[in-house]
Amino acid sequence: MAHHCILRFAFAGAHFFVFPWCLRKPGMSRPFLSSARGASSFQYMVILLGSALAALLLAEAYLSYQASSRLTLPFYNELYPYVMFRPHADTVYETPDTHVMSHNARRILHYTNADGFRVPSAEYQIPKSKPEGQLRIAFLGSSAVELGSSYETTLPGALRAVLRERYPGRDIEVINAGIQSSVSRQSIMQLVFTLLPYEPDIVILYDGVNDIGLPLTYESRANFPYNFQTMQEAWDDYRQDYEQPLWQLLLNRSRVYATLRAQFGDPGETTSANTVVLGLNKAPNAVTPDYVMYTPEFVEQHIAAYLSNWRQLIELSEAFHYVPVCILQPTGGLERDYALPLTMRDFGLEEEVANEWIDAFAVLYEESDKQIEQLKSEQPDRAILNLRSYLTPSQDHFWDLVHVYDETNRKLADRIYEEIQLVVETSLEK
Repeated sequence: MAHHCILRFAFAGAHFFVFPWCLRKPGMSRPFLSSARGASSFQYMVILLGSALAALLLAEAYLSYQASSRLTLPFYNELYPYVMFRPHADTVYETPDTHVMSHNARRILHYTNADGFRVPSAEYQIPKSKPEGQLRIAFLGSSAVELGSSYETTLPGALRAVLRERYPGRDIEVINAGIQSSVSRQSIMQLVFTLLPYEPDIVILYDGVNDIGLPLTYESRANFPYNFQTMQEAWDDYRQDYEQPLWQLLLNRSRVYATLRAQFGDPGETTSANTVVLGLNKAPNAVTPDYVMYTPEFVEQHIAAYLSNWRQLIELSEAFHYVPVCILQPTGGLERDYALPLTMRDFGLEEEVANEWIDAFAVLYEESDKQIEQLKSEQPDRAILNLRSYLTPSQDHFWDLVHVYDETNRKLADRIYEEIQLVVETSLEK
């Protein structure tokens, strides 16, 4: 509504300024309004079109200025074959300021090796050929694995600290192979194409939030990475530049046209349920909360597709001789008092719609609980953990809906060690 008013104001303003000056005779100090009656219809149409054009230019400029702060998907990863993308290799990233993940106590010190794995320092090397006697554990997952103020405060780094304290004098390495914004299918590709040459003894797949919430936030096609849709849109835009007529290309890129279409177009295209931060609309393949809550077959199939990656991790372990561990990560998105204001803020939703999102997330997680229990019964000898409600109250552990404080990673590492202690000790004895 605000943008619609802006369009009307721009047109009125442009008409107010353009119309009188177009009717001014050379040398006259004011418009010859008295002779305006004699102006031809052609002159008036020129004046009218000039006003409209000026209004459109003003509106486009205003909307472009307003959209300068719109939410965009950051490309903090680099494109990589099959995995699609992974962290930049051999990077040194040190922030001048502290970050909320450490309660603003520490700067972020981020270093990666030649394969994009997070490491303790720029000089730190992980030889692909595992040293004799070393216990090597690898973590797969998304930002919940990769992120921390430093390697030591990431979840893999915290687990390494736990293990070195428990088994002093033993050579223990924990590889951080997390990829921000990834889904579990990418983690399996990361395992096959990048991680296996490092000869891990134990592989932990720690995921869930991106896979489970993907249908609402970005992509309803199971196992499609976040950036797949981005690349698909980029390719479509590239083709349109060459295939579309110029007038249609300009129309598609017009913010005025997008605003008018949102106001008067198909209600299914842009509604309060799928419009988020200024300038960012619902991804084309996302679904509504109602669809999630009232289409149980979709929910069942989506979770089954997600957990098929856990099954693949287990199946691959037979061929590559590692011990698989599957963990559903905790989330702060289901505790309503905590999640509601953050959902409204992070996704730009009204309160009613944000509540619907939380209800839909709950449906997806309930199905996950059910299918994880089924998988545990099928694989009684495997380490399969469901930690989705482990961290409560949420405000004590999360700094947003997904990511935890540095010290919480140590709490999670202690919990994971309790579950895999037998696996660790068996591997150490080999």
